Amino acid sequence: MERKLIHSEESHFIHADKIHRAVGKMVETLDLAAGSSGDFDIYKVVEAYFTDLDKRQEINQLLGIKKE
Repeated sequence: MERKLIHSEESHFIHADKIHRAVGKMVETLDLAAGSSGDFDIYKVVEAYFTDLDKRQEINQLLGIKKE
């Protein structure tokens, strides 16, 4: 089965459950105690970044990432 790559303008098509599984793997790989605790939730950050264009632009602006 051929995999279809998702480009940045299509990232909102990624299902939240798939994003959460990938973040779970990242949390495990980085030996983090948890992906969310208190006011920190990497799951919500990554989900928002991939699925919400306005949030992505806001995050990019905070990080100083210029739109090309």
